[in-house]
Amino acid sequence: MDTSACGALAVELRPESPTGWIAIYYPMVDTAAGRWADVTWVLHQRPMPVTEGFLEPARWLDLRSSDPNHPAYPGPRAWREALAVGYTAALAVHQAEGAEGPLTAHQVQQLRAESVVVPAGQLAEWVLDDLEETSTTHR
Repeated sequence: MDTSACGALAVELRPESPTGWIAIYYPMVDTAAGRWADVTWVLHQRPMPVTEGFLEPARWLDLRSSDPNHPAYPGPRAWREALAVGYTAALAVHQAEGAEGPLTAHQVQQLRAESVVVPAGQLAEWVLDDLEETSTTHR
């Protein structure tokens, strides 16, 4: 497992309240089974600007650039800029806290034991499950 996925970060973009959204940044992990999001390591959280008329369902992004004009950034300009600032902050945390140099076999085994990774196809299911749990607990 390699946590240095070339600057790629997974971003969970979801409603935090009826009027606000939040972006949560996670490192991407390269495994033999492909690239997954390590949802046990939150690198950064960023409230998103309130924007009229942007009511997309919760989603996951795979960001690799700090350029808000990159096609991976969704939504209105204010969102793209906020996501790009968050990407830069999360990447700095990842680089500062991440392992320096190649991991030893013991470090790789320990990382596997302590990490929870989610296949890309299941990310949307996790978000929907979270939303269902949140909506049923607030009734």
